[in-house]
Amino acid sequence: MNHNKDILNEILSKQTNDLKVKEDEKYKNLRLKFNPFPKSGTTNINSSDFYNQQLFPVDQKVKDQIVDFISHSLNDNYLDPEDKFISGTITGDYGSGKTQLLMFVKYLLGEVSLVQGKKNPYVIYIDNPGVYLLELIGSIISKIGEENLKKFIWNKIIIGIRSNRHLRDKLAKFENRSTSLFQDVNPDPYSDENTVSYKKFLNSFVRYINTPRHRKEFENSFKEVLLHVLEIEAGNSILAQYFYQLISEDYGINKTWEALSSGSIKQLNKKEAEIIKYIVRLIKEQGYSDFFILVDEFEDITEGRLSKPQVDNYVYNLRTLLDEHREWCLLFAMTGQALKKLRSVSPPLADRISSRLIVLQDFNNEQAKNIIINYLNIARDNKVSELIPFDDSGINKLNELVEGNARNFLKNCYFMVEKAAETNKADVTIDSKFVSLHFSKDFI
Repeated sequence: MNHNKDILNEILSKQTNDLKVKEDEKYKNLRLKFNPFPKSGTTNINSSDFYNQQLFPVDQKVKDQIVDFISHSLNDNYLDPEDKFISGTITGDYGSGKTQLLMFVKYLLGEVSLVQGKKNPYVIYIDNPGVYLLELIGSIISKIGEENLKKFIWNKIIIGIRSNRHLRDKLAKFENRSTSLFQDVNPDPYSDENTVSYKKFLNSFVRYINTPRHRKEFENSFKEVLLHVLEIEAGNSILAQYFYQLISEDYGINKTWEALSSGSIKQLNKKEAEIIKYIVRLIKEQGYSDFFILVDEFEDITEGRLSKPQVDNYVYNLRTLLDEHREWCLLFAMTGQALKKLRSVSPPLADRISSRLIVLQDFNNEQAKNIIINYLNIARDNKVSELIPFDDSGINKLNELVEGNARNFLKNCYFMVEKAAETNKADVTIDSKFVSLHFSKDFI
């Protein structure tokens, strides 16, 4: 007897590669198109807003706090319009739904941007704050994206060169002055058609360069011009070099994006506030009204990954950054124990990041019922308030067994739906008896 083959057949018997069968048949007896609960009980941070919009808080107090945080963050500061700073912290035990709440906030801010004539917030979700503050900033840069950030910087550079006669004179000898093979393009690098993108702007010079010596001469002169513009833009020569390294590979210099986005360039220590300030300015110049950073897993900073000197350095630098830079809105997520430890390490920083404190509690039975409805509606054509295939007794029993923990509750919901689908019975109900029969501590 081939036991391995028997096990394989048992696994494959529960699968289907036919999406129509999977949607219309496997869960048909449960009145669902598919199993909407997360297998691991954790939120997929890459999920679409179609999914995230169903994750609204089942705790009314938490919902109200989120509404207040977002609405207050979007309010203009009458005395200082540049001062956008507001911060909040979501706390709760592991598995209490902190990431899920951050994803819902991200979805809400995206919806705000769709309302014409209102605010247009730019939102970045960071799932790891790093072990150095520069790594956090590197994560922000990475989330914006290499091509986007390069495009924003190039736009500033082109405007800077175009409006400065002295800089244009430095590049004048590389402009085309005679008849060329490129009759179908405008040779003027500062024409509207050549300044719509950095690639066209560069091509308006390099297409006429035909020797290595001339190309090297152009690169050296162009570097001087770029650094001059960036130093004016960013405020100092170190930051000018930082952003120059990002774009320099577009005309032949070695690529350094990994170092830039990982925060591993040590010369930038103590320059964090200036980097953030310039990046936020670049983003807002693209038409965004507000800049939000959602930082998950912040307990990594205080829960053993860093030595005490590293923790002290990180929190000191972050506190300084928050004091110096007030053009953004921040929402952190961490365990209550991590926030308590942070208060002991740096009370001033803890106060700054938790001026709005949102505490996630264990589910009560009514909240467990509501979150089940939210998830079930993801797999229904019509949004209704039905519990089918669950009933009140099954929900209450399951919530009792997982002691109100959101992650364990959702993970077990997935398992229960799978077990119910396997019965292939039209009248199957996930009641207290069904839950008691199938519940396993392996899923906690």
